[in-house]
Amino acid sequence: MKKVALYLFALCCAIASCSTSGGEKPFEPYLQIRPELLTFSAKGGVEDVQVLANFDYDIISDVDWLSAERDYSRDYWIKVTAAASKVTEVRSGKITIKSKRDNTSKSIEIKQEAYIKPMDTKGWAEMPATVEDSNLEYCYHDKLPSNKKLRNYSFCFDKSKHCALWVAYPLHKCYTEGSGKRTDAWSYDPCCVEDVYEPNLKNAYYPQGGSSYSHSRGHQLPSADRLASNEDNATTFYYTNMTPQLQSLNGGTWASLEDDLRDEYMCSDTLYVVTGAHFAPGYGYAYDNKGSGKACAVPTHYYKVILRTKKGNSGKWVGNCLASELQCVGFWFEHKGGAARQMMSVADIEKKTGHTFFPNVKNAPKSTYNASEW
Repeated sequence: MKKVALYLFALCCAIASCSTSGGEKPFEPYLQIRPELLTFSAKGGVEDVQVLANFDYDIISDVDWLSAERDYSRDYWIKVTAAASKVTEVRSGKITIKSKRDNTSKSIEIKQEAYIKPMDTKGWAEMPATVEDSNLEYCYHDKLPSNKKLRNYSFCFDKSKHCALWVAYPLHKCYTEGSGKRTDAWSYDPCCVEDVYEPNLKNAYYPQGGSSYSHSRGHQLPSADRLASNEDNATTFYYTNMTPQLQSLNGGTWASLEDDLRDEYMCSDTLYVVTGAHFAPGYGYAYDNKGSGKACAVPTHYYKVILRTKKGNSGKWVGNCLASELQCVGFWFEHKGGAARQMMSVADIEKKTGHTFFPNVKNAPKSTYNASEW
């Protein structure tokens, strides 16, 4: 690209200085900008723009949140900077390159995405703690399609691994009983992560260039946990809810634990669940789009941590309970067929994963568990 720029610039200069027997040609300005359109996220940032010109120029911004300056480490480049936005609508501006010699000018059109105010989840019992990391995106499906007064689920999506590290959700019969059925409505998540980061899972996961699938599309929020309506169930088939999971685990001991959560552990007071995927060093990859797409990280382990009241029908919210009124536990699985569930404390799974669970329930007894309660 730099060689092309140098060539074009030299050509422009040659044209400008060329003379004929009739005398010197009038100055012919040359100006080219690449790209001419930039889009910034609400977080702002810096983008490089190539400017090829045979004249000296000024750089002019028409809005106070945009600025640009020459990149003196590279010829023919400028750096455009957008400040972080707190505006809840898309905003636009432009950077103009204007000749100091005449009226020649061109502009870079710039748009910045709307700022989305972080959702207040401090009252949600199931929510893990969030951390600042530009590679992670937190998403909240805060309204269940069949009942806008109920929240659906939340997740932490790792854009480099192309999957959610965890999915957190409440579980109660109001979510599992109704007219809904398994929809198999596989689709991109319409509300959250950009499609460029989501896996394309119209089909299962494949080895690179493979002709048959290697991993199933493993739900983190199970399909059977959202059956109040077909619209509710369809939200569990968003690609953001999937990880590449061996079918021998997905349809075996993992499915057995999912059944237990619905049949044995769910209660009138609500069960709070976090399902997660863990990636120990040396994890592998499976590929979306029938093996010709993105390299999606394959978890080395899976887990669930759950919280509820001991009575199950106390009528009390877990955040208002004493530790003696609560019970919680974790389940840990190696990602292999026939892997047994390993029961352990929530604190033990926090140590393994680095996540902090149930921070909104101060009295959650995360360091202990009683196997007989489960």
